[in-house]
Amino acid sequence: MLQYERFEKIIDTLRKQPSVRVVDLVPILDASESTIRRDIAELDKEGRLKKVFGGAIAIDADEDPQARKVNVQRSDVNAKAKTRTDEKMIVAAYAATLIEKGDLVYIDAGTTTGSMIEHIDCYDATYVTNGARHAIELAARGFRTYLLSGQVKASTEAIIGYDAADSLRKYHFNKCFIGTDGVDQENGLSTSDIEESMVKTEAIKRSEKVYILADSSKFGLVASVTFAGLEAGTIITDRIPDQSYQAHGNIIELKRQ
Repeated sequence: MLQYERFEKIIDTLRKQPSVRVVDLVPILDASESTIRRDIAELDKEGRLKKVFGGAIAIDADEDPQARKVNVQRSDVNAKAKTRTDEKMIVAAYAATLIEKGDLVYIDAGTTTGSMIEHIDCYDATYVTNGARHAIELAARGFRTYLLSGQVKASTEAIIGYDAADSLRKYHFNKCFIGTDGVDQENGLSTSDIEESMVKTEAIKRSEKVYILADSSKFGLVASVTFAGLEAGTIITDRIPDQSYQAHGNIIELKRQ
């Protein structure tokens, strides 16, 4: 079992009960006690649980430092599509120009990444996505398109979970375009759904070049789950609202003309 799979099983156990012992996790995770203790220590460091002697306890939302910083809620995809449309279009239109002949491209589910589709003009490329609507729109425009297998999340029209992440492992992408709910200097890139985070993390691992699409409203926000560090790829945004982010050197700012 991979580390992120162990992480999610530990967190899932704590959703069902307030505490768990290391010895009780051994048969669940099929891992040694020392491995599980390291996993718990890492999850404690990320603020996803509280490490205690012999095991871990769940963190209440009121105690979660990330939840206190900002509460990012995942809204319905149709509602999100109607927000900050100008900023998303600026980011999406530029991102679409980065696709080149012969590329194997991954396009993440989401409204900003979805806005890329109408701007893509490279037909000599192959497109893989976990966005159900993205796949339909890409195919309708005549692009060679593949949709990941896995659980369908109705509210975001995304294919998510272990099966979706597993189906990514056969690919080696030239480029991937990933959406995010938050861009934060301390907490990195984050999303509101654990099972969506698995897919984002795996796509990033499988890509030669990684592009994070984030309009300026995403800066300074922290959602429930960090899926990558701030340096995981090139961040494309319409505007950097806090100039301290420029020190990272991997952000493309598309200033309006």
